[in-house]
Amino acid sequence: MDNPLPYKEQQDCILHGITRIASIDQQELTPEWLLIQNNMAMAFCLNAWMFNRGLK
Repeated sequence: MDNPLPYKEQQDCILHGITRIASIDQQELTPEWLLIQNNMAMAFCLNAWMFNRGLK
């Protein structure tokens, strides 16, 4: 990534993806979509943790 998105835009993109997946009926989600949702939530938390530690 030559020009990574600024922190706020990264968080907005991740959160948007999480909310889009969360809007789908949980009974209809495949295991792959559940894994994607979980990974996005972990990325959101890791990004926030890195920002709070001053790594971004």
